[in-house]
Amino acid sequence: MVAHSTQAQFEILTRLERKAPRLRPQMYTAQATAGRYRTLDPSRPGVVIVHRASTKGLQFDTVVVPDTETDAGTDPTSAELRMAYYVMSTRARHDLHLVYAGEREPGHLKHIPHGVLARG
Repeated sequence: MVAHSTQAQFEILTRLERKAPRLRPQMYTAQATAGRYRTLDPSRPGVVIVHRASTKGLQFDTVVVPDTETDAGTDPTSAELRMAYYVMSTRARHDLHLVYAGEREPGHLKHIPHGVLARG
């Protein structure tokens, strides 16, 4: 999972550890100086939770971006936003899931062709 903030990372980690410990979540944050949140074990199966800024150079079978609604107010033509989504999207070897909370799809996702992004 690729979260937009460290706070979101910890919220996701806490929920997964409580409700689905079999998923064996691990989390990386550059803000940690050592210990559990500073290193990832890529050989360990399970869910990995990283910050958007930490995804460059990593690859995963499946990437889930669970909070795309946080970018709803950003100009969809912004080079920074486009680069962030490019980097996050290209981390997925097989599957990419762009998820949002709320009733309406965020504007920056509306321009993705229906043949590319399954909606529903």
